[in-house]
Amino acid sequence: MSEQQTSSSEPAPVPTELSVLHDAMTAAMKAALPQIEHVEAYPVLKEGMKLPALLYAMTGVAPATKPGDGRLCVKATFEACILVESKRKMAPLQAAVLAAKLMQLLDEQYWDVDFVDQVRDVQAMPSEIIPELARCTGWSVLWHQDIYLGDTAWPWEHEPPGSLLFAFDPDAGPGNEHHYQAPEAMT
Repeated sequence: MSEQQTSSSEPAPVPTELSVLHDAMTAAMKAALPQIEHVEAYPVLKEGMKLPALLYAMTGVAPATKPGDGRLCVKATFEACILVESKRKMAPLQAAVLAAKLMQLLDEQYWDVDFVDQVRDVQAMPSEIIPELARCTGWSVLWHQDIYLGDTAWPWEHEPPGSLLFAFDPDAGPGNEHHYQAPEAMT
C-alpha cells in the first residue's frame, strides 16, 4: 500500500498550536537575526539557496507533565542548522557567531504565544558534514520546549466557570476576598 502524496495545490491545514508556533518562531528569528538571508522550517534543500541560512525543524516529541486542564503537554525537541558558505573568510567562526546569536534569542523564549513554556536545554555544536551541503560550514543548535496542545476543559462540571475561587493562607477568610482567584487564572 502506498502513501497518498500531497500536492501544493491542496488547501493549507487549519492553524494548530504547532503551525502557530512555527510561524512565530520564523518571524522572531528573521527579526532578531537580520544578517541571516534565509530562515525556513522543514526546508527542502535546493541549489541557489541564499546563505547564510537558518533551517530548523521539530525533531522529536515526548510526553511531558500533564497540566490537568484537559490539554496535552509534550516536550518538543527542536534543531536548527546555521549554514555559511565555506569560501567566506573565517566561515566556521561566522557560523559559530550566528549560532551564539540564535542561542541568545532562545534564552527564556516564549515566542509571544501562550501555549508554550520557556525554551530550555539549549546547546550548540558544529554540524556534521552533509554531502548535499559540501559548499557550506554549519553549526547546529538544539533546544527543548514544552508545548500545550488542545483546549482547556472545565473540570468542575457541576459548577459554572467563575463560581469557584481559591485563596491560600494567610490571604484567606473574611476581609481577604480580593486575594481570591479563579482556577483558570492560576494556569
